[in-house]
Amino acid sequence: MERKRFLAVVMTVMMVISMIPSMVFAAAPSGELGGKLKIKGLAAVGVVVSADYAKVTPEGVTDEDFTFSWSRQTGEKELTQVGTEKTYTITQDDLGCRLVLDLTPVDGSGLTGILTAKTLEVAATEEEAKAVEQEAEDTQQTETADGTENAQLEETADGTEEAQLEETADNAEGSQDSENQDVDRTEDVQQNAGNEQEDDSQNTKGQPEETTEGTDDSQMKIYTEDQLQVDENGNVQTDGSEKDQKTYEATATVEDSEDQICDFGTVKSDLEDVEAQYVQITNTGNENLNFQEISPEHFMVQDITEPLSAGESVSVWIQPREGLEPGEYDDMITYRTEEGIEVSFEAKIAVEGEDDSSDDEDLKPSDEPSAEPTETPDDSEAPSAGDNADASLEAQSLDVNTGSLNFSDIEENYTQANETLSVTVTNTGDGTVTLKIPKSDYFEVMNEDGSEAVSGIQIAKGDSLMFMVQPKTGLTKGDYSDTLIFESEEDPEVAVQVTAEVSVKEAEQEQITAVQADPESFSYDDLKEGYDTPEATTITLTNTGNTTVSLMQPYAEYFDIGELSASVLEPGDSAAFTAVPVTGLKVGNYLDSIQIAQTSSEGQEDVLTTIKASATVSELKKIYKLSVTPEELNFGKAKEGYSEAPEAQKVTVTNEGNTNVTLNAPSGKNFKIGKLSATELAPGESCTFKIRPKEGLKAGSYTESVVIDNEQQISAEVKVQFTVKAARKAKIADPADNKITGISSDGYTTQSKITFTAVGAGMDNESPGKGDVRYVPYNWKVINTNSWSSAPYTAAFGITKAGTYTLTVTFDRQKYNGSEWKNTGEQDTKQVNFSITQAQTVTATPTPQPNGATAKTAVKTGDTTNITPFVIILAIAAGCIVGVVVYKRRKK
Repeated sequence: MERKRFLAVVMTVMMVISMIPSMVFAAAPSGELGGKLKIKGLAAVGVVVSADYAKVTPEGVTDEDFTFSWSRQTGEKELTQVGTEKTYTITQDDLGCRLVLDLTPVDGSGLTGILTAKTLEVAATEEEAKAVEQEAEDTQQTETADGTENAQLEETADGTEEAQLEETADNAEGSQDSENQDVDRTEDVQQNAGNEQEDDSQNTKGQPEETTEGTDDSQMKIYTEDQLQVDENGNVQTDGSEKDQKTYEATATVEDSEDQICDFGTVKSDLEDVEAQYVQITNTGNENLNFQEISPEHFMVQDITEPLSAGESVSVWIQPREGLEPGEYDDMITYRTEEGIEVSFEAKIAVEGEDDSSDDEDLKPSDEPSAEPTETPDDSEAPSAGDNADASLEAQSLDVNTGSLNFSDIEENYTQANETLSVTVTNTGDGTVTLKIPKSDYFEVMNEDGSEAVSGIQIAKGDSLMFMVQPKTGLTKGDYSDTLIFESEEDPEVAVQVTAEVSVKEAEQEQITAVQADPESFSYDDLKEGYDTPEATTITLTNTGNTTVSLMQPYAEYFDIGELSASVLEPGDSAAFTAVPVTGLKVGNYLDSIQIAQTSSEGQEDVLTTIKASATVSELKKIYKLSVTPEELNFGKAKEGYSEAPEAQKVTVTNEGNTNVTLNAPSGKNFKIGKLSATELAPGESCTFKIRPKEGLKAGSYTESVVIDNEQQISAEVKVQFTVKAARKAKIADPADNKITGISSDGYTTQSKITFTAVGAGMDNESPGKGDVRYVPYNWKVINTNSWSSAPYTAAFGITKAGTYTLTVTFDRQKYNGSEWKNTGEQDTKQVNFSITQAQTVTATPTPQPNGATAKTAVKTGDTTNITPFVIILAIAAGCIVGVVVYKRRKK
């Protein structure tokens, strides 16, 4: 190839390389998602809304970096996915709901995190949607009763703060954007306040400062009580802080663990007795957290079902799952929230398998184990040098000379055990063992000398101790067995056991035949001649002996005796019969002895017990007695001019005597008396009648005694009461009594805290009646309108610009309906004027900032590729071209 052609090819290649766009080599955006995700478009049926991530960071993200998820929110947390594209067309099904957009990075994009945005509630038409958004904007720009500020603070060079409202609706683009938190229309706080103040001062130079009520909202700043900080001179000092941004954070704290680990240690395979541990989850952010259900593989945990408010904590339990195979488990337990927050802690446990093997050397010649097998400590579980445990801890082991103690049978009711057996415990380990003496409900463990054995006895290596065991005194008939466990106080796993058994037999008894009656005597002392049969007395017979008895049917002369419920009674069994005086006994005293007997094996009658029974019959005396129920009637209260009298009440008259009576009809002066249901009453019989107040009674208290008498000159009476109250006159508050207190006539400065109280007429009416009227403060206004929701009706504010202002308070007229106060729709207003003068201020010289508003910086594209090599290549290529041109010209 000729030299000229070769040179031309080289130059062409270098030119192509230099012209490749630098964005081909630019690095793709990566990192945590941030900034603000918006939803562009009106929330109305039929409108196409789309994801707008122009303000999402990092810069340079594109549609290919994300997946989109549109959901319909039908409740507080219920979401139904409706779309997965960048745009979504709102349907009729979305009406009245909010739409939620989730922006998630695609796999391999290098981006992390999730961004979420919500619309307002979907309206039926675009006009309605615009009205809803306008209402949201108005709400955000209006000061609320608690002093929440929606105006931004603009810090001026002299250190004072002015509130400035800025409209951020994107009218130029022809659409309204729905921000993440219910369409936040307020722009960020201006960072270059010094430059803007200078511009404002140039625009207003030579113009008089307005001090009248017609000033705009930028002149006034309404502060909440906690925002107003008053110095010792009474001047207001404000911190100018903005609202905190929403944060979602949480922490986990494991109880009794500095390492934040739920360590269940080493346990046997049976996990039923493993106690749960507790972890405290705390919301360290400023928004509610909604936790999702979790189910770890090796541990059971408590779900957090209720939202966790900011600053609140909840204690949840964690426990190993049953059925874990032997092995070590170390899991990271993670709670996740619907807001994308994760909070984790560690849980670990070691599960040992059952060891069924036994050591042949521990068996006796009878091939029976003398004690429970002793586990040899595993070297892998020994404390390390870094632990506080004693690294020289010696292995412990115990043995006994026998595995069972079988006592001879004991006869019931013994006073002392007739046998004592011994057991010898030997320390077969490498060091001293502190022995724990077993406790038993049936056996006593004693020292060799017969004294009570107590825990804490130490046995040196290779030594033995003998203990004496005997049954406790007072054991009743039965078989008794107990396992006596001698164990080490240093290590409960080091233990040996001995089984003790004894039987208590029934003692031979002397045959006793005995029956007890309950009651042993009874009487009827109040019978009157001609009496009706009274209630029978029940007598219970109990076999208190130790032999079986066969009872004969008892009898009496003056009493009717019922049949025995049982005639054969085993020891401890009972039978019963009844006794009642016979009918028709004359005046006098009667006595009977009721014998309880049995027939002996020889056919003779043996009396087991005797029951005394008596009755007294006296002459009948005529008794006349009446009673009424109730004895008092209260018909309550009624207002004068009542149209209907209270409902009638019923009275019952009863003949409590023993002779018939004839009743007379009762009467009343201010009360209507109904007709008697009966006039002839036998002893014990009753009749009724009704009473109610008469109509048209004047105001006053009416009390009467309604008498029910009869021909036998006995009577009963009912006290009746009724009150008629005079009509109440409603209390009507005068609106002229509405007033505003606390505003000083001396005026205030631009650094003053202005506090006032609105007092409504009739607010002191603590016992209202139907028709009463009062006035309640509703809202107040200086420049902005602020409302009260409840007492106290006091507010505080500050004004940062001098001038004359008017405070206006609106009062709602309310009327009491008998149960609560209701607004009538009428209002009254009161006004008071006050003046604001400029407070003395100190002028500060602003310090130039390196990144001020006047500094000009290049527009960032998101491409951080170094273009220096391409510039060098381009320069070389240009030089080659120039060289070729010069060379050809010289050649020619």
